[in-house]
Amino acid sequence: MKSLVVYYSRTGTTKTVGKAIAKELKADLDEIIDLKKRLGPINWFIAASDATRRKLTKIKVKKKPESYDMIIIGTPNWNKNIAPAVRTYLTDHNLDGKKVGFFCTSDNKNTKKLFEEMKKLISKSVGSLAVRAKEVKSGSYDEKVKSFVKSLKK
Repeated sequence: MKSLVVYYSRTGTTKTVGKAIAKELKADLDEIIDLKKRLGPINWFIAASDATRRKLTKIKVKKKPESYDMIIIGTPNWNKNIAPAVRTYLTDHNLDGKKVGFFCTSDNKNTKKLFEEMKKLISKSVGSLAVRAKEVKSGSYDEKVKSFVKSLKK
Protein backbone atom coordinates (compact mmCIF):
# COMPACT_ATOMS: atom_id res chain seq x y z
CA MET A 1 0.00 0.00 0.00
CA LYS A 2 1.46 3.35 -1.07
CA SER A 3 1.29 5.82 1.82
CA LEU A 4 1.83 9.55 2.29
CA VAL A 5 2.28 11.54 5.49
CA VAL A 6 1.47 15.20 4.95
CA TYR A 7 1.63 17.87 7.64
CA TYR A 8 1.63 21.57 8.39
CA SER A 9 4.02 22.79 11.09
CA ARG A 10 4.58 26.39 12.16
CA THR A 11 7.23 25.67 14.80
CA GLY A 12 8.56 22.22 13.84
CA THR A 13 6.70 20.17 16.46
CA THR A 14 4.17 18.66 14.03
CA LYS A 15 6.97 18.15 11.49
CA THR A 16 8.92 16.06 14.02
CA VAL A 17 5.95 13.75 14.61
CA GLY A 18 5.16 13.57 10.89
CA LYS A 19 8.71 12.47 10.10
CA ALA A 20 8.52 9.77 12.79
CA ILE A 21 5.21 8.45 11.42
CA ALA A 22 6.54 8.44 7.85
CA LYS A 23 9.69 6.57 8.92
CA GLU A 24 7.72 3.96 10.89
CA LEU A 25 5.14 3.55 8.09
CA LYS A 26 7.80 3.65 5.33
CA ALA A 27 5.72 6.37 3.70
CA ASP A 28 6.48 9.38 1.56
CA LEU A 29 6.53 12.71 3.37
CA ASP A 30 5.20 16.10 2.26
CA GLU A 31 4.93 19.45 4.00
CA ILE A 32 1.97 21.77 3.50
CA ILE A 33 3.38 25.26 3.02
CA ASP A 34 1.06 28.07 4.11
CA LEU A 35 1.72 31.02 1.82
CA LYS A 36 0.45 33.41 4.51
CA LYS A 37 3.07 34.56 7.02
CA ARG A 38 2.39 32.81 10.37
CA LEU A 39 5.61 33.38 12.38
CA GLY A 40 5.97 35.95 15.14
CA PRO A 41 3.69 36.90 18.06
CA ILE A 42 1.22 39.08 16.12
CA ASN A 43 0.92 36.54 13.31
CA TRP A 44 0.39 33.77 15.88
CA PHE A 45 -2.72 35.57 17.18
CA ILE A 46 -3.96 36.08 13.62
CA ALA A 47 -3.31 32.39 12.89
CA ALA A 48 -5.31 31.29 15.96
CA SER A 49 -8.14 33.62 14.95
CA ASP A 50 -8.11 32.27 11.37
CA ALA A 51 -8.28 28.70 12.73
CA THR A 52 -11.17 29.55 15.05
CA ARG A 53 -13.08 31.19 12.19
CA ARG A 54 -12.36 28.16 9.98
CA LYS A 55 -10.65 30.28 7.35
CA LEU A 56 -8.89 28.81 4.35
CA THR A 57 -5.52 29.98 3.06
CA LYS A 58 -3.31 29.57 0.02
CA ILE A 59 -1.04 26.53 0.26
CA LYS A 60 1.65 24.71 -1.67
CA VAL A 61 2.45 20.98 -1.62
CA LYS A 62 4.76 18.83 -3.72
CA LYS A 63 2.98 15.46 -3.72
CA LYS A 64 -0.45 14.60 -5.12
CA PRO A 65 -2.53 12.65 -2.58
CA GLU A 66 -4.52 11.12 -5.44
CA SER A 67 -1.43 8.95 -6.14
CA TYR A 68 -1.61 7.26 -2.72
CA ASP A 69 -3.77 4.59 -1.08
CA MET A 70 -3.36 5.95 2.45
CA ILE A 71 -2.83 9.54 3.54
CA ILE A 72 -1.95 10.54 7.11
CA ILE A 73 -2.56 14.24 7.75
CA GLY A 74 -1.03 16.23 10.60
CA THR A 75 -1.91 19.58 12.11
CA PRO A 76 -1.07 21.59 15.18
CA ASN A 77 -3.99 22.20 17.53
CA TRP A 78 -4.75 25.91 17.32
CA ASN A 79 -7.40 26.90 19.83
CA LYS A 80 -8.97 23.40 19.49
CA ASN A 81 -9.11 23.86 15.70
CA ILE A 82 -7.34 22.70 12.57
CA ALA A 83 -4.64 24.99 11.20
CA PRO A 84 -5.97 26.86 8.13
CA ALA A 85 -3.37 25.25 5.85
CA VAL A 86 -4.60 21.75 6.78
CA ARG A 87 -8.25 22.79 6.45
CA THR A 88 -7.42 24.04 2.95
CA TYR A 89 -5.63 20.78 2.11
CA LEU A 90 -8.64 18.73 3.23
CA THR A 91 -10.99 20.99 1.28
CA ASP A 92 -8.91 21.14 -1.91
CA HIS A 93 -8.19 17.42 -2.31
CA ASN A 94 -10.71 14.68 -3.00
CA LEU A 95 -9.72 11.88 -0.64
CA ASP A 96 -12.76 9.68 -1.31
CA GLY A 97 -11.79 6.02 -1.43
CA LYS A 98 -8.52 6.64 0.43
CA LYS A 99 -7.61 5.42 3.88
CA VAL A 100 -7.09 8.64 5.82
CA GLY A 101 -5.62 9.01 9.29
CA PHE A 102 -4.98 12.11 11.35
CA PHE A 103 -2.46 13.28 13.91
CA CYS A 104 -2.11 16.49 15.83
CA THR A 105 0.31 18.09 18.20
CA SER A 106 -1.05 20.10 21.07
CA ASP A 107 -0.20 21.84 24.31
CA ASN A 108 -3.37 20.47 25.89
CA LYS A 109 -5.22 17.16 26.06
CA ASN A 110 -8.45 18.35 24.46
CA THR A 111 -8.23 17.25 20.82
CA LYS A 112 -11.67 15.67 20.40
CA LYS A 113 -13.22 18.71 18.68
CA LEU A 114 -10.27 19.02 16.30
CA PHE A 115 -10.46 15.38 15.17
CA GLU A 116 -14.26 15.57 14.80
CA GLU A 117 -13.82 18.60 12.54
CA MET A 118 -11.22 16.80 10.42
CA LYS A 119 -13.49 13.78 10.05
CA LYS A 120 -16.32 16.01 8.79
CA LEU A 121 -14.12 17.13 5.89
CA ILE A 122 -13.50 13.64 4.49
CA SER A 123 -15.61 10.58 3.79
CA LYS A 124 -13.75 8.00 5.91
CA SER A 125 -11.00 8.04 8.52
CA VAL A 126 -9.04 5.10 9.91
CA GLY A 127 -7.60 6.55 13.09
CA SER A 128 -6.10 9.48 14.91
CA LEU A 129 -3.14 10.26 17.14
CA ALA A 130 -2.66 13.17 19.53
CA VAL A 131 0.83 13.97 20.77
CA ARG A 132 1.46 16.60 23.42
CA ALA A 133 4.12 19.18 22.63
CA LYS A 134 5.96 18.30 25.84
CA GLU A 135 6.18 14.66 24.65
CA VAL A 136 7.83 15.85 21.44
CA LYS A 137 10.28 18.05 23.36
CA SER A 138 11.23 15.18 25.67
CA GLY A 139 11.30 12.57 22.88
CA SER A 140 8.79 10.36 24.69
CA TYR A 141 6.29 9.98 21.85
CA ASP A 142 7.90 7.02 20.00
CA GLU A 143 5.63 4.34 21.48
CA LYS A 144 2.54 6.36 20.59
CA VAL A 145 3.72 6.62 16.99
CA LYS A 146 4.49 2.88 16.78
CA SER A 147 1.08 1.98 18.20
CA PHE A 148 -0.68 4.39 15.80
CA VAL A 149 1.15 2.99 12.76
CA LYS A 150 0.41 -0.58 13.87
CA SER A 151 -3.31 0.29 14.06
CA LEU A 152 -3.18 1.77 10.55
CA LYS A 153 -1.76 -1.43 9.09
CA LYS A 154 -4.73 -3.51 10.28
